Amino acid sequence: MSKFPKSVIFAVLILAIAIIEPFQMEPPTPKVTVNGEEIPTTQGSYCWHGMIFAQCADFIHTTPLDMAEEHDPASVSPQQNIGIDFFREPLDGTLEIEQWIDGDTSKEIELIHDSITIPQEKGIYVYHITALWKEGDGNYAFSVIVE
Repeated sequence: MSKFPKSVIFAVLILAIAIIEPFQMEPPTPKVTVNGEEIPTTQGSYCWHGMIFAQCADFIHTTPLDMAEEHDPASVSPQQNIGIDFFREPLDGTLEIEQWIDGDTSKEIELIHDSITIPQEKGIYVYHITALWKEGDGNYAFSVIVE
């Protein structure tokens, strides 16, 4: 039994992505990780326009704090780095991350080399990610607890 060359397998994967991607019905979900472990995210409302279909989905979340309640906060250490990666990058300058303090207060967090740094102080932190692609927009939330 012969093996396929790696270049053939790679070409088939690229072709499959090129064929399937235009039919995608929602924005890409970020992969959020700490120490190689994935942190669950909650998707918020979005609008997406694929090659054939277009849809907008409205969710009942009132704030990113509400969105983040769908999952238990991931346990992290003070000042740990959290990776945020999309399999398909958003348009330049459109990826924004906010840290929510309460229902009315948030501050923008800088993404450096596809990661953010968690604060030193103990507590629960909620992060809200927004991004744009040429097909539409998406927003996501996740939470961590510094112990």
